[in-house]
Amino acid sequence: MSSDVYIGLSTGVHDPALAIVDSAGEPLFAEARERSSQCKRGYNLPADGIHDIEHLLQTYAADAERIVLATSWSGQSLTKGRWLRRFAEVWEAILRARGRTSPDLAALRSLLYRMPESDSQSALNLELRLSEREPRDLLLGLRRTSWDHHLCHAAAACYASPFPEAVCAVIDGAGEHGSTAFYHYTHGALKRLDPIPGYFSYHSASLGHFYGDLCWACGFDTWKGEEWKVMGLAAYGKLDSELHTLLRPMLRAEGLRLRHCPDFAARRAILRGYRGRPAMDCADLAFTGQRVFEEVLFALLQELWRRLPCTNLVLCGGCALNSSANGNVLGNTPFQSLFVPSAPADDGNALGAAWLAKRADHPSSTARQAPLSPYLGTGIHPTELDRLEAFCPLPMLRLDPADVARRSAELLAQGKILGWFQGRAEWGPRALGNRSILADPRRPEIHERLNAQVKFREAFRPFAPSILHDAGPGYFETYQESPYMERTLRFREERRAEVPGVVHVDGTGRLQSVRATSNPRFHDLLREFHRLTGVPILLNTSLNVMGKPIVHSLADAISVIMLSGLDGLVIEDRIILKPDPAGRNLLPFPGS
Repeated sequence: MSSDVYIGLSTGVHDPALAIVDSAGEPLFAEARERSSQCKRGYNLPADGIHDIEHLLQTYAADAERIVLATSWSGQSLTKGRWLRRFAEVWEAILRARGRTSPDLAALRSLLYRMPESDSQSALNLELRLSEREPRDLLLGLRRTSWDHHLCHAAAACYASPFPEAVCAVIDGAGEHGSTAFYHYTHGALKRLDPIPGYFSYHSASLGHFYGDLCWACGFDTWKGEEWKVMGLAAYGKLDSELHTLLRPMLRAEGLRLRHCPDFAARRAILRGYRGRPAMDCADLAFTGQRVFEEVLFALLQELWRRLPCTNLVLCGGCALNSSANGNVLGNTPFQSLFVPSAPADDGNALGAAWLAKRADHPSSTARQAPLSPYLGTGIHPTELDRLEAFCPLPMLRLDPADVARRSAELLAQGKILGWFQGRAEWGPRALGNRSILADPRRPEIHERLNAQVKFREAFRPFAPSILHDAGPGYFETYQESPYMERTLRFREERRAEVPGVVHVDGTGRLQSVRATSNPRFHDLLREFHRLTGVPILLNTSLNVMGKPIVHSLADAISVIMLSGLDGLVIEDRIILKPDPAGRNLLPFPGS
């Protein structure tokens, strides 16, 4: 087989990312640009960071005979986007000269300015690094391909799924053709099921934009991706029938298309009138808006089932990050199995584009049929560990690798809050046991302590339970395996008092199911904690503070422990532990 390497770039204005796939279709690397830049969501940053791309080429493409570059917006969309942008600018100027304004044209121009400018402006750093090589055959032979945005979403999700056949729903804010797309996936082939609207149908309805309005109305920042806060806040509210009457008609499903109501703008203005109220005063708004989001989503999915009854559903696009809705899909639709990838939003499109390019070159190749490991990001370089041992001012102990899980579980059971920095980083926005903050979920006070002293975020924000998969049915009603922390389920009532730190106010938890085959070291830690405490669950949240991405380097992790109430860090087989309040060194362990 040829040694082609496929590099996919997510090239939108937000969530840029880079993925590398080999000629057999196996992902070698995938990471959002926000990680290395430490700039939340990476707005306007190139996916191929100049300080990252040379190392990635040396690591994953050193022996490549050919590099195929794949980007996540089609060439046609980029061309049409430039013309439409100019059209909107001209007509806005004309209307302004006449003393008039057009909200529709302003909205169009605003949307189009968030589109990538051109395919030729992507991968400039990749080209620069390739130009430095001798001979320059790879640069001269660099082949560019571009792919429809929603098709990239579908490929990223379906090729990562364990299903040989599924129907796929792509639901987000906006793509090249409206805000939704639906596909039939079978043995590596994707076939569009719904009619394709015109390019940049900015006037079409969007669940993503609806939820963005809801987020903004509740006082949060959509540019920072704070929609998760709405889900956390909703649990404190109740259904407001007047609000529901206002919000529910805003969006309606007509077949597999979404439509606005005639007075959408007026209703939207009323919704946004909530802006400025304290967050807790918006709890009923969050609850009711979440209910409307789910009702519209389920209407679309039920129609998808009617069009093509299939056991398996793949859900992707930015709206697939709504874990509250995801947990209710199987109970409100005829589908029996649901797969949501670890990176369902725009960053995931880097992998989708790379897979599409590979599939185009090898259309008869066998499709993957195993869930994708999310541990595809940057690992820990040995020189970083050497420098850590040489210069870290905090007490550190190096353990036998076989003792790491046991010693860490002991510290957690004693009430310590630990950073857990292991192996390669997760692909997607959720910490899945390699870049995590962990704590004992049995402690009622741990929720307040973490929010106030470690994460520095709102008190209403919940924390996720990571659970041994085999124990899942004993703790959750209608348990569903959730390997990527992608769905929220209801705890069994009789179990809630055991783990108050991870039970949200409405009795739910956004869980991560952990198997030994997916993450052996994290599974060992959970197993040791279970042995010590009788509880097969750990509190798991991302290793960061509010407003920052998940840490990328050891330096990032050290800054978190130094500037927060974190008690310690477990980095591979090293344990760093702050002295106790009296200044006493807690390492080595008693009895060591």
